[in-house]
Amino acid sequence: MGSNMNNGCNKYDTIQYLVAMLKKYGINNIIASPGRQNANFNYIVQEDPYFNCYSVIDERSAAYVATGIVYETGEPVVITCTGATASRNYLSAMTECYYRKIPVIAITFFNYNSNKFNLAPQFIDRTITQNDIKYLSVELPRIQDYIDKKRCLTYINSALHLGCYNKLPVHINCPATLSFDTDLMRTLPNDIWKPEICHKLIEKDTNSIKSSKTIIFIGSHNRFSENEEKAISNFAVSYDIPVVCDHTSNYQGKNKILVSKLAEILKIKPELIIDIGDICGEYCSSLIFQNAKIWRVQKDDIPKFRSDLPVEKLFMINETDFFSQSEEEKNVPNGYYTSIKQQLNKIQIPDLPLSNVLICQKLSELLPKNCSLHLSILNSLRCMNFFDLDKSIDINCNVGGFGIDGPVSTLVGQSLVNPNKKCFGLIGDLAFFYDMNAIGNRHIKNNLRIIVINNNKGEEFKLIKQIEDKIGAKNDVLIAAGGHNKGGAEGWAKSCGFIYLSAKNKEEFLDKIKDFCTKEYAQPLLFEVFTTDEDEKAGLNLIKNSGNKAVNNISKESDKNNLLTKIANIFSKESK
Repeated sequence: MGSNMNNGCNKYDTIQYLVAMLKKYGINNIIASPGRQNANFNYIVQEDPYFNCYSVIDERSAAYVATGIVYETGEPVVITCTGATASRNYLSAMTECYYRKIPVIAITFFNYNSNKFNLAPQFIDRTITQNDIKYLSVELPRIQDYIDKKRCLTYINSALHLGCYNKLPVHINCPATLSFDTDLMRTLPNDIWKPEICHKLIEKDTNSIKSSKTIIFIGSHNRFSENEEKAISNFAVSYDIPVVCDHTSNYQGKNKILVSKLAEILKIKPELIIDIGDICGEYCSSLIFQNAKIWRVQKDDIPKFRSDLPVEKLFMINETDFFSQSEEEKNVPNGYYTSIKQQLNKIQIPDLPLSNVLICQKLSELLPKNCSLHLSILNSLRCMNFFDLDKSIDINCNVGGFGIDGPVSTLVGQSLVNPNKKCFGLIGDLAFFYDMNAIGNRHIKNNLRIIVINNNKGEEFKLIKQIEDKIGAKNDVLIAAGGHNKGGAEGWAKSCGFIYLSAKNKEEFLDKIKDFCTKEYAQPLLFEVFTTDEDEKAGLNLIKNSGNKAVNNISKESDKNNLLTKIANIFSKESK
């Protein structure tokens, strides 16, 4: 099962997907209360012999009846009601479920044509619910296209997983089907998915890893312990597979390949991805997930499915235990990682113009060991992900909320508690001026060094082709917000006790960057580098196209290696 689900719309609506997923999870006990909004749901399940349906008119009683069934069977039970105040009657029983961890799945319905402003009858706002009546509440979209369907299946999987495997109460708010086509409602969609729940690797899994173009992918992650990183490194080396990540992964072990190199330079798409970690702020990571089977390793209660893509296997196990299972395997020579690494070694970085990507290239060469580097989101993070950094360097980026707020303040905080450690920041002009008050803090010492990339606008919005190609210079008015802070940061930096450096061309930058990185100063530093749209775009295009010559042979080499592995496995089995 890959992620290439049918991209077109189909005849099924949200309710039919919900019923199909209940069957997929093996949930068959349903307590139904009467109503118009849930009429279609009730009709589908009453006509399907798979379900054990019970009618209870009073929703308050219905929810308590469900708790009794759960008590006797140990299995989750669905309760369902219409719109208006019907769901309010669930509160007492759902409170009981919360504190006793009873897996009742409350499915409420709403008219998607109603809202709080159009005076629609029977409208109830369920966007906020009490904390102690459920462990998760999701509102399903009305399915009108492929994106809606992907999101709908992600939400249902997360809710039903919590109800079935963690035995916790959950709430699903579902848009009602307004038509009543009995023939249509007798059929259910089959383009659904549910991850297989696993707790260890078995021989079939290890064979899949060996025979596929497999990678480990790490999103943003807390710092790994020595044992955690060792387990991932040994696993990757055993199977000769790459560990693909960006700098926010905090992974410094073996077989590491930056995601931008894989996706943007080599343009490689793996077949099997072992996915760990949280949000990845590098947008190009979506390119490598497009046609791959996905295995997710996550012990947390609520599963996460990256980019709403189907997950074939969900390993409910901590990462160290998962990767420690195959440390002794040493039988995949010249595998996927070796092949990719050979291609990366052929890449030559071209002569870059003065741009964010050139600044990152020089920082990767000159930053001292054991320093910290804070990257502001989007272009600074993106550009640094083309370059490897020394393993001793700590890298941070605010990818959680992933907004313009706080990169300077976060960097200042890092510098305050590590006065003997050099703390560097690479920050765009909009983000810097948004947060510039932080450099006036009286606790700042000489270990703080900031590069402000000033292109006099939000360069990220100039790099979005859908906008830039259509409106050009008009982009600067409100979208890219050009023309602010024309005087630059010099006055503010000096008034705050910073040494101020600047560069308006490539020669000036190259002349000053080494001192900025390595020379000792008695004061904090701010280095303002002025770039242009043209150079920023040219720099990114040059680095992305630098792998064109190196890519040609990788597919052939990988296919050859996979064939050799398959042959070796056949002989191994015959010898046994």
